[in-house]
Amino acid sequence: MTAFTVYAAVADPGEGNDSMLAQIAAHQLGLPLAKVRLYTRDTDKTVGMGPAAGSRMTFAAGHALLKSIENMRNAMKEAGAKNYAEMKAAGKPTRYDGFVKNPGTAGIDKITGLGTPFLSDCHNIQIAEVEVDTETGAVHVLKMTAGIDAGTVINQQAIEGQLEGGMDQGVGFALREEYIVGKTRDYITFKFPTIRDSFEIEIITRETPRLYGPLGATGVGEMTMTSTAPAVTNAIYNACGARIYNLPATPDKVKAALSTGKK
Repeated sequence: MTAFTVYAAVADPGEGNDSMLAQIAAHQLGLPLAKVRLYTRDTDKTVGMGPAAGSRMTFAAGHALLKSIENMRNAMKEAGAKNYAEMKAAGKPTRYDGFVKNPGTAGIDKITGLGTPFLSDCHNIQIAEVEVDTETGAVHVLKMTAGIDAGTVINQQAIEGQLEGGMDQGVGFALREEYIVGKTRDYITFKFPTIRDSFEIEIITRETPRLYGPLGATGVGEMTMTSTAPAVTNAIYNACGARIYNLPATPDKVKAALSTGKK
């Protein structure tokens, strides 16, 4: 069986981009994953893709990959070829690039100052369950629940990993993590979360295919961290009446809010 190689300048800093590329290619080509090779770690044979940031890689790289597969299939159909050898015999290239331009107008309206920052969004709702020690001000997260719609789910485990990591980071941002010039020197003084700070997590996924997303998918990376801290601080307020406006919600801040009756 023929194998295919995906050339993409797509970093995978824990986002699951390797899995995304391989699964989209295998799905679209009707091949087992073992027949899809990835060339993503060097730039000598790839084209520019931009940063693996802004939850953009599934949307941007996934689109480009689908377009390159479409271009290759059209060339194979034109040549009447079914494999690499037949394409070579027909004098056809065996590598095809995919370029996709987002629809709509880019940039900011010069009169209103408004623009469209995202062509595709991920939607998320979160619930935080906490307990507060009203004597010390210490907050303990019991459970985080996330309901998320990221369009078509390409890899359920990858989405769950992103959500779990995002909520873990978000709770750290809400309760512990703080950079103080001259005092914060490492992960210990930054109060980076460890397994001892873990909590129960429930994830609910819903699939509403996106109009412009590759196979209906969209990015999910940062979404869960964004809403974690507000969920935690709202839970603190609902638990004891202390409203925290300045993160992290350290015990001393919670205790001070309780003593002043700050609502």
